[in-house]
Amino acid sequence: MEKKKKVHKLALDFDPDFTLIAIASHENDYRLTWSLNKSLGLDLKKEGDLEINHPKHKILCNYSMYHGSDKSGYSDVHLISNKSEKGFLMPELKNIDFILRIANVDDEFFDQILIKLKKIDIVITAFTIDNIAERMHKMFVF
Repeated sequence: MEKKKKVHKLALDFDPDFTLIAIASHENDYRLTWSLNKSLGLDLKKEGDLEINHPKHKILCNYSMYHGSDKSGYSDVHLISNKSEKGFLMPELKNIDFILRIANVDDEFFDQILIKLKKIDIVITAFTIDNIAERMHKMFVF
C-alpha cells in the first residue's frame, strides 16, 4: 500500500524593504542623475549595468544603473534605466524611463523626495510603484 504524501504550504507576507519610484524623463541618464543629485541631495554615481536575463526572449539585457545614498548616508539609492536596446526592465511600464529604488527610507523622507522629484524641470512625472510583484522584488534585491 502506497503512503499518501502530506503537503505543507508556507505562506510568506511580501514586505519589501525598499520603495520604487517610476520616473518619466526624456533626458539622458547622466543628465537626470546630475539633476537628482543637485535637487535631492544624493550622491549617485555610475555603476556597472544591471544585467537581467529577459524571461520571455531568453536574452541578456543591460540596464544603465547609478548608485549612491542621501546626505545622511542612511538611505541606499539606485537609479536604473527602464529601457535597454533589447527590451524593458518593467514591460508593464513602457511609458516610464527610469526606476528610482530607495532602501531604508522613512515615510517623511520619502514624501519629500517625491515632492522634490515632481518639481525638477526635466522630470515629466514621478509616482510610486505600488503592489510590486514578488518577481520585481527578486529583481531589485542587491
